[in-house]
Amino acid sequence: MTTYSMEVEGDTLRVDFAKTAEGEPIPADGDGVVRDVHTQVRQMIASGELTGGTLLKIDGRISVGASYTLSHEVVHLYRAVAVADTRLGAYVVVSSTTQEYPLGSRIDFQSGDVTEVKSSAELSVPSFLIRWEGDVLRVQINHAVQVDGDQIVRDAKAQLQQLMNSGQLPGGKLLKINGRSTVLASFVLALELAHYYSAIAVFDPKIGDRGLDRYIVTISHTPEYQVGDTIDMERDPCQTVKVVLCGPPNTGKTVFRDGLKEAILERDDAPQDFYSISGCPDGDGCWFSETAQKYPEFARQLKAEYKRQFTPEFAVAKARDIRVNKNSLLLFDVGGKMSPENELIMAQATHAVILAKSELDVIEWQGFCQKLNLPVIAIIYSDIDATTDEIQRESPQLIGTVHQLIRGELVKNRPVIQALAKQLVELVNR
Repeated sequence: MTTYSMEVEGDTLRVDFAKTAEGEPIPADGDGVVRDVHTQVRQMIASGELTGGTLLKIDGRISVGASYTLSHEVVHLYRAVAVADTRLGAYVVVSSTTQEYPLGSRIDFQSGDVTEVKSSAELSVPSFLIRWEGDVLRVQINHAVQVDGDQIVRDAKAQLQQLMNSGQLPGGKLLKINGRSTVLASFVLALELAHYYSAIAVFDPKIGDRGLDRYIVTISHTPEYQVGDTIDMERDPCQTVKVVLCGPPNTGKTVFRDGLKEAILERDDAPQDFYSISGCPDGDGCWFSETAQKYPEFARQLKAEYKRQFTPEFAVAKARDIRVNKNSLLLFDVGGKMSPENELIMAQATHAVILAKSELDVIEWQGFCQKLNLPVIAIIYSDIDATTDEIQRESPQLIGTVHQLIRGELVKNRPVIQALAKQLVELVNR
């Protein structure tokens, strides 16, 4: 059974993670998804479904690792390739050999108009950073610069060009890539780097093991490495902090989680491998809040399409993802019920943060966490009517009130969220 689905509709390739007949996601590790993408796209090329031409638009959900594989297989067939960015309501051109579609330009979802939106950051600090750490190419989104995905595409290309011009891409058998990237930037990296190396392997934080970083081969020109193979690399053991954001429904957990994620990423002392995921099957992925800020109706439409039931199968798969994650700091949220499914997922955490509206809710969730031997490091009250945050205590347990957690609002600078971000980073750096 395949773990990934792809279908051509006109000039658009629709992609998504595969589901069962009941609409449940088919559990799969990143290496399996990469293998399935590689097999399917080659079959589609051989059968004439992907014939090449002026423009290919790619729309749907795809992992960073699979982005390398898909990019390498299709970019040479088309004069331009553009990937959907729901935050912008447009496709972003990630590969181009034609002036009709400049690299980093936007193709509007509705009108099809092509525009170039240049950021002031293009003249100062790059939004995407690339450097060597030993024999690993480290990539990093620069969260000190607030730009859109199209700007990151241009900056990724410019950073690669600097490496090429300075002779820092020596080429060879295998390139290992580690760090935080976007799907859009990954298409750019795949296109450029595949010319220098026989194989490219990308770090996957979900399939590591104790003391090991695991990389997935996403591109290969040599029989020595097959696409989908995994490569283990020893690393120094470090403390792993896994923080669950829990509490009753309708308290603003998704908004809070996304704001906390941004606040952590903007700290100079934040761990480079910080990772944030959703432990809920409700479609509120990390894309949601940013899309909702600009296109609220479109965000709600996507949420409805991605929404699925909270099943034992989902809980088992999500618990495994959290258990095997070896990043030094992981943040995830869960649904608003004290259910067996949430118990299974939360049992993989090392610390808990409770977001609630009342003291009674807090007491109930404290009991749930105590059952799991899960220390509660912060209790946050969500008050939709308040106009300011209030911090009652910061240590040893953060207690405070956060105001108006409303979808589409930027909340990263709220005092409570800033205080919690500081606490979590300090927890890792002890």
